[in-house]
Amino acid sequence: MPELPLLAWVLVVAALVIGILAGHFGWGSRWPRSRTKLHPDYLTGLDYLVSEQPDRALDMFLKLMDANADTIETHFALGTLYRRRGEVERAIRIHQNLLARQELASEHREQAMLALAQDYLRAGLLDRAEGLFQQVCEVPRLRASALDALRGVYERQHDWQQALGVYRQLARIKAAPPRFVAAHYLCELATLAMERGETDNARQLLREARAETKPFPRAAILRGQIAEGAGQTDLAARLLRNAVYESPKLLQDELPHLLRLVGPEGRDKLLEELVAQAAARDFSELKRLVFAAIAADLTDAKPLRASIERVFAEDATLHAVCQETRSPQVERIAHEIGALLAQAEKYRCNECGFAGRSFYWHCPACHSWDSFEAYAIVKLR
Repeated sequence: MPELPLLAWVLVVAALVIGILAGHFGWGSRWPRSRTKLHPDYLTGLDYLVSEQPDRALDMFLKLMDANADTIETHFALGTLYRRRGEVERAIRIHQNLLARQELASEHREQAMLALAQDYLRAGLLDRAEGLFQQVCEVPRLRASALDALRGVYERQHDWQQALGVYRQLARIKAAPPRFVAAHYLCELATLAMERGETDNARQLLREARAETKPFPRAAILRGQIAEGAGQTDLAARLLRNAVYESPKLLQDELPHLLRLVGPEGRDKLLEELVAQAAARDFSELKRLVFAAIAADLTDAKPLRASIERVFAEDATLHAVCQETRSPQVERIAHEIGALLAQAEKYRCNECGFAGRSFYWHCPACHSWDSFEAYAIVKLR
């Protein structure tokens, strides 16, 4: 027997469950027991799905919806599955058809509005999604789900003030995501204020961000940029140094910037501090520093020499590379790896796997916050 699509299998199981529950329990007191028998067109629709004719299956299910109210929950499940498979137009048709029914119960109408808003969001129709989510927010039992989805709409629109406002509403009903999300919204607003030259406003927003969660390296980086713009180089270097200490994953992007701030005269001292800090943590942190240094073309820096040799000796992959090339010249191999890193995808999202050369606080693919890690380090292990 050929392997069925996932959607078909799910619906076959759903059909069996519906049939069993209908036959044994009559779907509660709302519908007469005589109406619990599956409609023949329902099985025809399943047959179309099994034979991979989704458009004909959808037409059959929509026709069945008009003929039999007992299958309404199945249509919600079908719409959700279509959306998850990326077949958003089909999901929209199902939920719009539900909303067109005059006799639809209020709880089902509200559920259909939420589902249709989610369809629009998946399709990128943000204005339509926003309007429906705002309506559903008035429904107490759906308020948390609708608000959280609305927050996602404002994130995609980069309307950080609105996103922060919705976050506060979620916090009042104890349904908010972690507080660092609000801190990121405040940092986005601070960045906009800095672009407008409103440094006092930016500082206040960054103070609010740090009040949301500590430590929060992004706020330190932005505060350092303000200090650097004001000519306070020592303060900028100290703030960036603290940010890198709190979040070593920032080393690959921020190490060159930090070196520029301390200048040639402070380079070796800074590198010695970073080596001591990494070594005090664990080997993976030392390796992270070494790769950041290689990417920044610091393989000849005296404070790093012993650390580079240690990483090449103790890391199985790098040790094998040295053996295969039959070259004991770690510095030369490090230069070659540095050239590769310059062209590599340096970062990867831990949530969805999206990879790129730039670091993002907010993943452009799955919209997770603080999910990016240095990818090249993991790849070369």
